[in-house]
Amino acid sequence: MCIRVIIYLYLIGDNEMDFPDELRTAENALQHAEKEFLDGKDGVAEDLLVKLSTGPFSSDAISAQEQMQNLDESRYIKWDRWNQKFEFSASLWKNDGYPSVDTDSQQASNPDWYSKRTGTSLFVMDLMTHRNVLVPTTNGERTGPPTMPGAPANKWLLDFIVLSSLRLLFKNHWEQLVKDIVLKRNRTSLALVAERLGLTISEILEIATKVRNFDDQVIERDSRNSDNDLMYICRKPDSSLTPLVDITM
Repeated sequence: MCIRVIIYLYLIGDNEMDFPDELRTAENALQHAEKEFLDGKDGVAEDLLVKLSTGPFSSDAISAQEQMQNLDESRYIKWDRWNQKFEFSASLWKNDGYPSVDTDSQQASNPDWYSKRTGTSLFVMDLMTHRNVLVPTTNGERTGPPTMPGAPANKWLLDFIVLSSLRLLFKNHWEQLVKDIVLKRNRTSLALVAERLGLTISEILEIATKVRNFDDQVIERDSRNSDNDLMYICRKPDSSLTPLVDITM
């Protein structure tokens, strides 16, 4: 009887998802919400936040909800063109989870590793043509007062800000996973990091370059010593770090 219990518990543990798998599952739910958003459905943020309200991303859900409640509509709707048209200002997304979009070329501006991996550049370019923009005032008139925080005239912005916030938080999770691994030891194989996290070598190289300390080195290829290929060299490693996900060198 005891042996059966032990085997059962072992099998349960073996089937549990680790954090990278959980993160991918959450990203899949977010991608589905983005598709619904582009299809014109409203309220996708609420459904998504409910799905994430329990589990490892509950704090992310709370943070995204706070962003929605404090939404400043003037950040996203251009005010200086009221005499021509009301425009969703893609150029101001630089602090959000989506790449900004050049309104003239309709191309994403400097997409990073995450936007390339998740296809969010395509999402924001589709967004430009899938949502109508209303005057961002409380009475719908150009001369009226601006809307209050959390109560936009363009209600779809409530969904957008949640999706955007979660994209940024999820990207930060991936980058923190890499950072904790490479700063723990003096030398870290970036190939092993890529294999463990299920990311590509190019993605890991870009992340490592972004999160590295000033004196550290990210080596893609060393012509003098091939042992240094795809290696992160940390000058002052912190052995006290306990990465959520780690590798074995």
